[in-house]
Amino acid sequence: MARALVSVASLGLLLLLWWYATEVAQLVSPFVLPSPGDVISGLARVSEGYMGGSLMEHFTASMSVMLSGFLLALVIGIPLGILMAWIPIMDRLFGPLLTVLRPIPPPAWIPLAILWFGIGIAGKTFIVFVAAFVPVLVNAYVGCKETPINLLNAARTLGASQRTILMEVVLPSAMPVILTGARISLGVAWATIVAAELVVADQGFGFLIMNGYRNFEANIMAGGMLLIGVIGILMNLGFVWLERVLLRWNAEVR
Repeated sequence: MARALVSVASLGLLLLLWWYATEVAQLVSPFVLPSPGDVISGLARVSEGYMGGSLMEHFTASMSVMLSGFLLALVIGIPLGILMAWIPIMDRLFGPLLTVLRPIPPPAWIPLAILWFGIGIAGKTFIVFVAAFVPVLVNAYVGCKETPINLLNAARTLGASQRTILMEVVLPSAMPVILTGARISLGVAWATIVAAELVVADQGFGFLIMNGYRNFEANIMAGGMLLIGVIGILMNLGFVWLERVLLRWNAEVR
Protein backbone atom coordinates (compact mmCIF):
# COMPACT_ATOMS: atom_id res chain seq x y z
CA MET A 1 0.00 0.00 0.00
CA ALA A 2 2.85 2.37 0.83
CA ARG A 3 4.50 1.76 -2.55
CA ALA A 4 1.19 2.31 -4.32
CA LEU A 5 0.62 5.59 -2.49
CA VAL A 6 4.09 6.84 -3.40
CA SER A 7 3.48 5.97 -7.06
CA VAL A 8 0.09 7.70 -7.08
CA ALA A 9 1.61 10.73 -5.33
CA SER A 10 4.37 11.07 -7.95
CA LEU A 11 1.85 10.91 -10.81
CA GLY A 12 -0.42 13.34 -8.99
CA LEU A 13 2.45 15.79 -8.53
CA LEU A 14 3.31 15.59 -12.22
CA LEU A 15 -0.31 16.27 -13.22
CA LEU A 16 -0.49 19.15 -10.74
CA LEU A 17 2.64 20.78 -12.16
CA TRP A 18 1.34 20.26 -15.69
CA TRP A 19 -2.01 21.87 -14.81
CA TYR A 20 -0.35 24.79 -12.99
CA ALA A 21 2.14 25.53 -15.78
CA THR A 22 -0.44 25.42 -18.58
CA GLU A 23 -3.69 26.71 -17.04
CA VAL A 24 -2.90 28.75 -13.92
CA ALA A 25 0.47 30.41 -14.56
CA GLN A 26 0.26 29.95 -18.36
CA LEU A 27 4.02 29.51 -18.55
CA VAL A 28 3.73 27.47 -21.73
CA SER A 29 1.76 28.19 -24.87
CA PRO A 30 -1.09 25.73 -25.61
CA PHE A 31 0.42 25.40 -29.08
CA VAL A 32 3.53 23.88 -27.47
CA LEU A 33 2.02 22.00 -24.52
CA PRO A 34 -1.77 21.70 -24.17
CA SER A 35 -3.35 21.72 -20.73
CA PRO A 36 -4.88 18.58 -19.19
CA GLY A 37 -8.31 19.96 -19.96
CA ASP A 38 -7.43 20.46 -23.63
CA VAL A 39 -6.11 16.90 -23.82
CA ILE A 40 -9.32 15.54 -22.31
CA SER A 41 -11.40 17.53 -24.79
CA GLY A 42 -9.20 16.20 -27.60
CA LEU A 43 -9.76 12.62 -26.44
CA ALA A 44 -13.49 13.28 -26.25
CA ARG A 45 -13.36 14.53 -29.82
CA VAL A 46 -11.47 11.40 -30.91
CA SER A 47 -13.98 9.15 -29.13
CA GLU A 48 -16.75 10.69 -31.21
CA GLY A 49 -14.80 10.12 -34.42
CA TYR A 50 -11.56 11.59 -35.74
CA MET A 51 -10.23 11.29 -39.29
CA GLY A 52 -12.73 8.63 -40.22
CA GLY A 53 -12.48 6.40 -37.14
CA SER A 54 -13.70 6.17 -33.55
CA LEU A 55 -11.41 5.74 -30.55
CA MET A 56 -12.16 2.01 -30.43
CA GLU A 57 -11.31 1.64 -34.12
CA HIS A 58 -7.97 3.38 -33.62
CA PHE A 59 -7.29 1.16 -30.59
CA THR A 60 -8.16 -1.99 -32.53
CA ALA A 61 -5.96 -0.98 -35.46
CA SER A 62 -2.92 -0.35 -33.24
CA MET A 63 -3.48 -3.45 -31.11
CA SER A 64 -3.83 -5.74 -34.14
CA VAL A 65 -0.53 -4.50 -35.59
CA MET A 66 1.27 -4.79 -32.25
CA LEU A 67 -0.03 -8.26 -31.42
CA SER A 68 0.77 -9.58 -34.89
CA GLY A 69 4.41 -8.50 -34.67
CA PHE A 70 4.76 -9.47 -31.00
CA LEU A 71 3.35 -12.98 -31.39
CA LEU A 72 5.49 -13.56 -34.48
CA ALA A 73 8.55 -12.51 -32.45
CA LEU A 74 7.61 -14.99 -29.71
CA VAL A 75 7.04 -17.86 -32.14
CA ILE A 76 10.39 -17.34 -33.87
CA GLY A 77 12.56 -15.76 -31.17
CA ILE A 78 12.01 -18.13 -28.25
CA PRO A 79 12.72 -21.41 -30.13
CA LEU A 80 15.70 -19.85 -31.92
CA GLY A 81 17.17 -18.55 -28.66
CA ILE A 82 16.80 -21.98 -27.04
CA LEU A 83 18.40 -23.71 -30.03
CA MET A 84 21.30 -21.25 -30.06
CA ALA A 85 21.92 -21.91 -26.37
CA TRP A 86 21.59 -25.71 -26.67
CA ILE A 87 23.26 -26.43 -30.03
CA PRO A 88 26.71 -24.81 -30.52
CA ILE A 89 26.52 -24.82 -34.32
CA MET A 90 23.29 -22.78 -34.16
CA ASP A 91 25.02 -20.25 -31.93
CA ARG A 92 27.96 -19.94 -34.33
CA LEU A 93 25.59 -19.69 -37.29
CA PHE A 94 23.15 -17.06 -36.02
CA GLY A 95 25.21 -15.25 -33.36
CA PRO A 96 27.21 -13.02 -35.75
CA LEU A 97 24.08 -12.20 -37.74
CA LEU A 98 22.28 -11.12 -34.59
CA THR A 99 25.28 -9.02 -33.54
CA VAL A 100 25.13 -7.13 -36.84
CA LEU A 101 21.35 -6.61 -36.91
CA ARG A 102 20.84 -5.82 -33.21
CA PRO A 103 22.11 -2.18 -33.24
CA ILE A 104 19.88 -1.17 -36.18
CA PRO A 105 16.90 0.86 -34.83
CA PRO A 106 13.47 -0.40 -35.96
CA PRO A 107 12.49 2.87 -37.75
CA ALA A 108 15.46 2.39 -40.08
CA TRP A 109 13.63 -0.62 -41.56
CA ILE A 110 10.59 1.45 -42.62
CA PRO A 111 11.71 2.10 -46.24
CA LEU A 112 12.57 -1.57 -46.75
CA ALA A 113 9.29 -2.62 -45.10
CA ILE A 114 7.37 -0.52 -47.64
CA LEU A 115 9.49 -1.90 -50.49
CA TRP A 116 9.13 -5.54 -49.40
CA PHE A 117 5.59 -5.68 -48.01
CA GLY A 118 3.79 -2.64 -49.39
CA ILE A 119 1.69 -0.27 -47.32
CA GLY A 120 -0.67 -2.81 -45.73
CA ILE A 121 -0.61 -4.43 -42.31
CA ALA A 122 2.31 -6.70 -43.27
CA GLY A 123 4.78 -3.80 -43.39
CA LYS A 124 3.68 -2.47 -39.99
CA THR A 125 3.80 -5.96 -38.50
CA PHE A 126 7.35 -6.36 -39.78
CA ILE A 127 8.49 -3.16 -38.00
CA VAL A 128 7.00 -4.34 -34.69
CA PHE A 129 8.49 -7.81 -35.21
CA VAL A 130 11.98 -6.37 -35.72
CA ALA A 131 11.68 -4.36 -32.51
CA ALA A 132 10.28 -7.22 -30.40
CA PHE A 133 12.44 -10.04 -31.77
CA VAL A 134 15.79 -9.21 -30.14
CA PRO A 135 14.67 -9.05 -26.45
CA VAL A 136 12.79 -12.34 -26.81
CA LEU A 137 15.69 -14.17 -28.44
CA VAL A 138 18.40 -12.79 -26.13
CA ASN A 139 16.49 -13.61 -22.94
CA ALA A 140 15.67 -17.13 -24.15
CA TYR A 141 19.36 -17.63 -24.95
CA VAL A 142 20.63 -16.21 -21.66
CA GLY A 143 18.02 -18.05 -19.59
CA CYS A 144 19.07 -21.41 -21.02
CA LYS A 145 22.79 -20.63 -20.77
CA GLU A 146 22.47 -19.68 -17.08
CA THR A 147 20.93 -22.97 -16.00
CA PRO A 148 22.77 -23.89 -12.75
CA ILE A 149 25.49 -26.45 -13.46
CA ASN A 150 24.57 -28.48 -10.37
CA LEU A 151 21.11 -29.14 -11.84
CA LEU A 152 22.63 -30.32 -15.11
CA ASN A 153 25.14 -32.55 -13.32
CA ALA A 154 22.43 -34.03 -11.12
CA ALA A 155 20.27 -34.87 -14.14
CA ARG A 156 23.20 -36.47 -15.98
CA THR A 157 24.14 -38.47 -12.88
CA LEU A 158 20.60 -39.85 -12.74
CA GLY A 159 20.89 -40.96 -16.37
CA ALA A 160 18.66 -38.34 -18.00
CA SER A 161 18.87 -38.06 -21.77
CA GLN A 162 19.71 -34.79 -23.52
CA ARG A 163 16.06 -34.32 -24.47
CA THR A 164 14.93 -34.89 -20.86
CA ILE A 165 17.53 -32.45 -19.56
CA LEU A 166 16.38 -29.80 -22.03
CA MET A 167 12.65 -30.26 -21.41
CA GLU A 168 12.65 -30.91 -17.64
CA VAL A 169 15.71 -29.03 -16.38
CA VAL A 170 16.84 -26.29 -18.74
CA LEU A 171 13.46 -24.92 -19.85
CA PRO A 172 11.87 -24.76 -16.38
CA SER A 173 15.02 -23.07 -15.07
CA ALA A 174 15.03 -20.58 -17.94
CA MET A 175 11.29 -19.86 -17.90
CA PRO A 176 11.45 -16.81 -15.55
CA VAL A 177 14.06 -15.18 -17.79
CA ILE A 178 12.13 -16.10 -20.95
CA LEU A 179 8.92 -14.55 -19.59
CA THR A 180 10.83 -11.45 -18.52
CA GLY A 181 12.13 -11.16 -22.08
CA ALA A 182 8.59 -11.53 -23.40
CA ARG A 183 7.40 -8.75 -21.08
CA ILE A 184 10.22 -6.46 -22.21
CA SER A 185 9.43 -7.35 -25.81
CA LEU A 186 5.77 -6.49 -25.30
CA GLY A 187 6.70 -3.04 -24.03
CA VAL A 188 9.12 -2.47 -26.91
CA ALA A 189 6.52 -3.64 -29.44
CA TRP A 190 3.89 -1.26 -28.07
CA ALA A 191 6.38 1.62 -27.92
CA THR A 192 7.21 1.01 -31.60
CA ILE A 193 3.59 1.35 -32.69
CA VAL A 194 4.07 4.99 -33.79
CA ALA A 195 7.02 4.03 -36.01
CA ALA A 196 5.08 1.06 -37.37
CA GLU A 197 2.11 3.23 -38.28
CA LEU A 198 4.34 5.63 -40.17
CA VAL A 199 4.05 3.00 -42.92
CA VAL A 200 1.04 4.79 -44.42
CA ALA A 201 -1.68 4.15 -41.82
CA ASP A 202 -5.24 5.39 -41.90
CA GLN A 203 -6.08 4.36 -38.31
CA GLY A 204 -4.29 3.80 -35.02
CA PHE A 205 -2.62 5.83 -32.29
CA GLY A 206 0.41 6.55 -34.45
CA PHE A 207 -1.98 7.87 -37.08
CA LEU A 208 -3.58 10.13 -34.46
CA ILE A 209 -0.24 11.53 -33.34
CA MET A 210 0.99 12.18 -36.87
CA ASN A 211 -2.26 13.85 -37.95
CA GLY A 212 -2.26 15.95 -34.80
CA TYR A 213 1.23 17.08 -35.79
CA ARG A 214 0.25 17.81 -39.40
CA ASN A 215 -2.87 19.73 -38.35
CA PHE A 216 -1.12 21.62 -35.50
CA GLU A 217 -3.44 20.00 -32.94
CA ALA A 218 -1.19 19.52 -29.95
CA ASN A 219 -4.03 18.19 -27.79
CA ILE A 220 -4.63 15.31 -30.24
CA MET A 221 -0.91 14.53 -30.26
CA ALA A 222 -0.70 14.56 -26.46
CA GLY A 223 -3.92 12.53 -26.17
CA GLY A 224 -2.53 9.82 -28.44
CA MET A 225 0.71 9.71 -26.45
CA LEU A 226 -1.22 9.54 -23.18
CA LEU A 227 -3.32 6.63 -24.44
CA ILE A 228 -0.21 4.74 -25.54
CA GLY A 229 1.33 5.25 -22.09
CA VAL A 230 -1.76 4.19 -20.12
CA ILE A 231 -2.40 1.10 -22.26
CA GLY A 232 1.29 0.16 -22.01
CA ILE A 233 1.13 0.32 -18.20
CA LEU A 234 -1.99 -1.86 -18.14
CA MET A 235 -0.41 -4.45 -20.44
CA ASN A 236 2.72 -4.54 -18.30
CA LEU A 237 0.67 -5.08 -15.12
CA GLY A 238 -1.26 -7.85 -16.85
CA PHE A 239 1.97 -9.57 -17.87
CA VAL A 240 3.36 -9.31 -14.32
CA TRP A 241 0.18 -11.01 -13.06
CA LEU A 242 0.57 -13.72 -15.71
CA GLU A 243 4.17 -14.35 -14.59
CA ARG A 244 3.03 -14.81 -11.02
CA VAL A 245 0.31 -17.25 -12.08
CA LEU A 246 2.56 -19.34 -14.32
CA LEU A 247 5.60 -19.28 -12.03
CA ARG A 248 4.10 -19.73 -8.59
CA TRP A 249 6.94 -22.12 -7.74
CA ASN A 250 9.55 -19.39 -8.26
CA ALA A 251 10.30 -17.41 -5.11
CA GLU A 252 11.87 -14.47 -6.99
CA VAL A 253 8.75 -14.02 -9.13
CA ARG A 254 6.50 -14.17 -6.07
